[in-house]
Amino acid sequence: MTLATSRLEEHGGEAPGGPAWRGAVSRADEAWQRFESRLCAVVLVAEIASLTLWISLKGLSSEFVPGGNGAGLVYRSIVTAALFGAAVHFSIRRLPVSPQRRESVRAAAVGTAMVLGLVAGRLWVHAGVGWSSNALNWLQNASALMLVGGLRGLVTRLTLWLALLGASLATSRNKHIHVDVLVHYLPSRVRAATAIAGWLAAAAVCVLGVVGFVDYICIAEYRVNSVHPCPDDPGKSCDTSPGEKFAALRRLTSSDFFLLGRQLSLDAKTLPEVLAGHPYDKWMTAAEWNAWLEGADWTAHFDEAAVGALRMDASSPNALRMPQVAVPGTGEEARGVLIRELNFVFPFGLAIIAAKLLMSALLLRPSERPEPSA
Repeated sequence: MTLATSRLEEHGGEAPGGPAWRGAVSRADEAWQRFESRLCAVVLVAEIASLTLWISLKGLSSEFVPGGNGAGLVYRSIVTAALFGAAVHFSIRRLPVSPQRRESVRAAAVGTAMVLGLVAGRLWVHAGVGWSSNALNWLQNASALMLVGGLRGLVTRLTLWLALLGASLATSRNKHIHVDVLVHYLPSRVRAATAIAGWLAAAAVCVLGVVGFVDYICIAEYRVNSVHPCPDDPGKSCDTSPGEKFAALRRLTSSDFFLLGRQLSLDAKTLPEVLAGHPYDKWMTAAEWNAWLEGADWTAHFDEAAVGALRMDASSPNALRMPQVAVPGTGEEARGVLIRELNFVFPFGLAIIAAKLLMSALLLRPSERPEPSA
């Protein structure tokens, strides 16, 4: 929390003798901090869950071969030991003995149970290998997670999001990294002005970073040409205007989210097959694929001829198709197509940090004299 914000709170959200807008800005900043704190917790839980699911499926899908890969055995032994230990821990927590005796008995029993669990993991070393492998391959290759690079790609994006949320919260609380050696030698009467100037300069850098990131993403990720022939002289090249870049960005983003919606509809059909242990890529026939293809207006986003090329030959009704969307007209699968949208977390995060810095500059009055950090 910044010095100015804390003083505003001491006076009910408004500095003594100050305008009412200061209280409004302070309350907005606090509300945004609460939202970010909750969002940070949600992202952290999602990241842990994604990592746990990925590691679990990787471990369960690893076939144990004596003298070879032992990942499956190690994972099963650890899980079995944890389950045995937890079961014993909770089953004997109310023994009719003294507390000290109960703790010693519990420690010995839990330790013994965990050792037995490590050994017992060998008993089910081959159980669930096929099911887990099928589920993992589906999540990685033919589910909506494929559009962000699979479980591993999802964890990467959540980590970046978590880092930017942390940076934003640190900025709100004036805990971000800053060099204040010079401030120690400045007179106290000019420290407020110096702090405001520093915040404004940092906000300007963030805004420039937003512009640079957005422009780079449009060119590198969305493949928008940075130049085009000039209207009045086709022999010369002119810079593509921001309006043209954003028009292309809106169009491609709309088509990407259309593909996401179509993949989710496929996932709803595939999930029961995967849960039942059926191969995820051996259930969808040509007739089912064509019917699914006709269930949405593809031509609103892609060329009609390119969409038609996705249809399967109706004369081979028993032919199978992987339940995975493709980008019409490109000959490419849609793997990782949403990563370019997720990359906007960088400019968005910088924009939020810039807004936080501007709030700090607005809330700190020139008459206040913040002390430099230790």
